[in-house]
Order: sequence, then structure tokens, then C-alpha cells
Amino acid sequence: MSFSSGVVDTTSPVAIGYGFDSNFTKGQIGVGIGDATLGAGGTTNLTVNIVSATNTLAATATPVTFNSPCIASGEAKLTVNGTATNVVTSSFGEATITYTANGCSGADQITATATLGGKQEVARTTLNVSPDTILSITPIDPVDDQISLKGTGGKETAVISFTVKGVTGAPIKNVVVDFSLNAQGNGESLGGLTLVNAEATSDKNGLVSTTVQAGNVATSVVVTAKARDTNIATQSKKLIVSTGIPDQDSFSIAASDPYPMGWDHNRIETTYTVQLADAFNNPVSDGTAVSFTTEGGAIDDACVTKDGFCSVIWRSQSPRPIRNSSNTSVDRLLCVKPGGLSYVDDLEVCEKERAGRVTVLAKAVGNESFIDTNGNGLYDFDPDGDGPIKGDVFKTHDDYVGGNPECNKNSPLASSQKLSNSPKRPCDDLVEAYLDRNENGVRDSDEPIEDTNPLDGNYSFENGIYNGILCRDNDPNCTKEKITIRQEAILIMVSDHMLLGPSPEIFPYLVNQVALAARVKTSSSAGSSSSSSSVDTDRFTATAFFWVADKNGNGAPKGTTLALDTSSLKGATAKLSNEGPLPASANPTSVSIRFTSDDSGNPPSGVVKVSVTFPTPGGALTTSDFIDVVSRP
Repeated sequence: MSFSSGVVDTTSPVAIGYGFDSNFTKGQIGVGIGDATLGAGGTTNLTVNIVSATNTLAATATPVTFNSPCIASGEAKLTVNGTATNVVTSSFGEATITYTANGCSGADQITATATLGGKQEVARTTLNVSPDTILSITPIDPVDDQISLKGTGGKETAVISFTVKGVTGAPIKNVVVDFSLNAQGNGESLGGLTLVNAEATSDKNGLVSTTVQAGNVATSVVVTAKARDTNIATQSKKLIVSTGIPDQDSFSIAASDPYPMGWDHNRIETTYTVQLADAFNNPVSDGTAVSFTTEGGAIDDACVTKDGFCSVIWRSQSPRPIRNSSNTSVDRLLCVKPGGLSYVDDLEVCEKERAGRVTVLAKAVGNESFIDTNGNGLYDFDPDGDGPIKGDVFKTHDDYVGGNPECNKNSPLASSQKLSNSPKRPCDDLVEAYLDRNENGVRDSDEPIEDTNPLDGNYSFENGIYNGILCRDNDPNCTKEKITIRQEAILIMVSDHMLLGPSPEIFPYLVNQVALAARVKTSSSAGSSSSSSSVDTDRFTATAFFWVADKNGNGAPKGTTLALDTSSLKGATAKLSNEGPLPASANPTSVSIRFTSDDSGNPPSGVVKVSVTFPTPGGALTTSDFIDVVSRP
């Protein structure tokens, strides 16, 4: 009910209440629904009047502040024309505000306060609000979605929270919620995985929480929350229980472009992305640091992981690694035998001699790897197989007669990467990390090291035992010490210029002349013309070949194209075996040209132009060579 139509007195306001004149009740707040109970999530208006000494409505605009326990706790909301506020200014002696229940239930003691004549005057009312009915329990995304195994040094607990809401969508307080783990069975938790509290009572925001305590077995778990004495329940997001510490065989590195055209240009960029996981192949903890180094160009020094990976930028500049061999013949640059028809016998060694090859080394603090054959989540040493617990697979240099050269490598083949029938010898025991600049799989005296074991400035070989957080306490056959895990990748700085030679202006191994015989026309019984089938067909075909590579013998740039100009060729045709675009490659591409006498009967003659176009940062660069086609008997 509104009283704004009453007589307005321009004298000073002195009292707050409801009504005016003889109907004025001092200290009372008018409620839109009267004495009725407000439904859960319901809305009603609250009205007060400001009057003069004669109980007439006062025209002076006066701020009025509304409050209550539910308003103060956020369990009720106040608005004026849709705007959230608890202060409304009177107009012609009346102030109205809208009250909406938002989780409030029971009796809410509401006050309206105004300063009148220098004194605070208060009006009051009690609004009864019906309790809401539980509709749902909603999981809240946890701050931590991964915790560390007990005793591994990381965070071992996670708080899992839920919100209890009613049919109005508002939170409900004082609801008892029971918690359980899906990893539990028969009253016992998996590997010591437990809940710190099995129940909680919702607060004014409908919030309930429990804490998960990690055990010693890697697993994933969800928490079930159920409102007591109801069938209303939900589950949390999956929580991973793992070490969160990277291990060697779960560390990978990849380049967006491993063949950038950086030999002749600065600031050509390639993105390197590393991905890390722990011994259980779960993503490592966010914030895991990975550092980088290289002997060619420049690379960002480090990145930190988010969701198990992070990236850095490599940029072309000096230094640019020169050739690792004094043999600069075209044969050796291409890694082919004289004549260019087959690769050299030491192809792998030859490829690594080329200029422009860059090693990028990524490093992180982590653990060595092993195969957990008994599945207990810990490293067990039992080389003879006669212990109470089956031993795990961890290969070292001394596990093989005569040793294992694989253990000298910076990133050796891990046991987990070897298939059972493979003859390869894996090694899980790591040497100190080093930058293998010449790619020979052995640390040479001029190659920098990551000195960690110990910090003595000297290069250290593997120690023969497992190093990692999954070592049992007080086990002399392993240590919990972390090591530097690492992965390396090869980048090739490709040149704008094509390899030519042995003469300066010819494609490698491309002949400068081919000879073809003219096809002799004969008449068939049907009167049509055709070439004679009694003539040696080898006289009518010829093949020339050449190699496409950059000036250092590396593969041509991605997108390289090839073309023939046969406009002056008569009596024959010519066709390339590969016109491109060529894919990116570390190695050269062999291309052949097939010449064939046509059916015209004319003596083959003319010049064929062969062109190779490199797409370079400065624009397309085309190099050409020529082949004379002559007639033969």
C-alpha cells in the first residue's frame, strides 16, 4: 500500500515508519505481502515513510538504509529498479526497495535506518521466508587437479568443493553432505588414498568441502557428494594422484619447422615445444621449468609448463656451424659415391658432417625411467629374480657383456621404448647432460656439460643405479636424488642457394648432352603410320639425372619446384620425374629427366632448359642448367 497521495508537509522530517497522518505507525516497515510467508527465492517490496512532527509526509529527500542478517550474509538481495543496493532515497516522504530471498530461510529481522534531525531513527519488521527444497549439488572446479604421491615432496592434498542449491537456484545452508571416494573398496582406500573429512554442512553460500589426502599409488579419483537422507548426489572432476615430476622417457621435443632458411638470413624463427610427463605418464605439475641451449643461432633460455608443455623460439643468427669435414667434394656433400648413383656406405656419418646442422638441447630436473613390472608404483631392485618382490626393468651399462655404447648418448633409447623382439640395447642410466655438437653419441672434450653430479667441473658417467623419487626409503640400490633429464633435436639452417658442381654452373651429375635416334615411319596394312618395332627401342630413349640440395648438401627448402622448358625441342619429348613442390627434408632429392623420341620421324634436336626454384625469405630464386638433345644413328 502506498501513501504518497497524502498531504505533503514541507517542514523537517522527524520520524520513520509506515503510513501518515492518523495511519502512521512509527518504527514499522511496510511489507508488500503483509504477514504472509515469503516463498523460497520469492520477492516482495519493503516500504517506509518519512513524516514531519504532524505525521504529514516530508518532502525532504532522505537516504534510507535497509539491512538484515540475511542481507548482510548475501542470503537476500535488495534492488531498486533492478540495481543492487541497500540504500534508497525517499521521494515525497516514501522510500521503497525490493527484497529477494537468495538462500535465506526462517525469520529475517529487517531494519530501515535514516538520519532525521541529527539522530538515527529505525523502523523494523520480521519477514518469514520458507526454506528451499534441495535440487542439486554442483561440483566446483578444484584449484589443484593433480596432487603428488605421499612422500614425493609435492603437494599431497587437494580441497574438493561443491555447492548445494535449491529449486530457485539459490544456495542452501545447513545441509549435511556425505563424501566418498570412487577409488575406495571394502572400507580400505587405494594405496592409502583417503578423505580427511567424510561429511560437511553447507554454509550460507551452499558450500561444502572435503580434502583428499594422497596415498603411495598413482591413480585418478573422483569424489562423490550426496545430500544426506536424499538421493541427490554428484561427482567431482577427476583428480590425478601422481608424482608430477618429469622422467626421461616421457620428455619430448618438436620443432614447428626443423628446416628454417636461416643460413643466409637472420631472425628466421622456429618454435620448439617440449612436452613432459611423470613416471605414470600423467602431465607434470604446472610451472615445471625447462631450459634450452644450442650451438647455432639463438634460443630463448627457458619456459615453464602449463598442462604439461611449453614453448620457446629459436632464431637464426651467428654462430652458424660450419662443415665438420675437410672433404668438400660434391660427392661428399651429397653423401653419394662417385657418379652419384648410390649413397656412401657411411651415410649416417656423412650426413652429420654437413654445415648448418644445429643441436638444440632441452633440459629439466626430473627422474630416470624404469619399467614398473610389478605395478606397485615404486622402484624395486631384484636382478636375480629371487626376491620377495619382482624386480623392475632398469638397464645400465654393466647389464651387457662388453658394456653398452647406448649409455654414452645424451638421450639413450629407454627400456620402455624397446619392443620385445628388437635387437637394440636400451639404457635407462643417464650420463651428465652435454651438448652433442657433432652428433656422434659420445661426449667429446670440447662439448659443454650440465655439471650436476657432483659440481666439480668434470664430466660424470652414469652411476649404475636408479635416480628418482620412486626409490624406496633407505634402499641402497637407488637414490631419491633428482637428475637432469634431457632431449635433443636437430635443426638444419637451409641456404637460399642450390648446390652446383663439380663445374661451377652445372647441376650435380646432370649431363650436358643426350642423343636420340629418330623413329622411322612405316606403313601398316591399314594404311596408318607407326614406328618400326624391329628397331632397338633403347635408341629412342635416354635418361639424365641430377641432385637438388642447398649449397651445404642439405635438403632443398620446402616448396622447391622444378620445371622444363622444351620450346626448342624437336622430334622428342622430355619429362621430369618430380616437379615438386618438394617436402622439407634433411637430405637431397634425386631427380631424373626422361627423353623419348616422338612419332614425327624428325631427328631429335634442340636445347632443354632445366630450372629449380627455391622459395626464399627474399623471394623466389631460380637456378637453371641446359641439356643439348642431338640425333644419333
